[in-house]
Amino acid sequence: MRVASRRGAIIRRLRLERVKTYRHNVAVHWGDTDPARIVFYPNYFEWFDQSTRLFFDSVGLDWDSLGKKYGIMGLPIVEAKARFLAPCKFRDEIVIESHVDKWNDKTFEVGHAVLNRGVRAVEGYEIRVWAHRHPEDPDRLKAMPIPAEIKAAFE
Repeated sequence: MRVASRRGAIIRRLRLERVKTYRHNVAVHWGDTDPARIVFYPNYFEWFDQSTRLFFDSVGLDWDSLGKKYGIMGLPIVEAKARFLAPCKFRDEIVIESHVDKWNDKTFEVGHAVLNRGVRAVEGYEIRVWAHRHPEDPDRLKAMPIPAEIKAAFE
């Protein structure tokens, strides 16, 4: 069992080394915090969302052009989660690292890590859908297959 678990850890590490990662800095402002001066948790989800958009921009896929070129209505989140490991406080300069963990046919998972002075403070993920307007009901969205060239942009 030990050999198998070590082999799995090595494979995961090698995979992560090959994954394209987007990093950006965020200054924690007074308005981002609660009365204890630690980041109010919904702000992490806002920063995750911003990071995903900026990640797409960084590989030449700005969200406005995605709608025009591929006819999508957006990349709505259907699941999001975070684990809070250490506090981030007013005046901290944090780094958010984002990468695509998994591509499925119609969805993808973006993993996020928040680093505060090099220490992992928060980790989380979003699952997003490649969404078009539903052909039978324009008030609804419908998940459609993600084009191969979109996935390739992140390799």
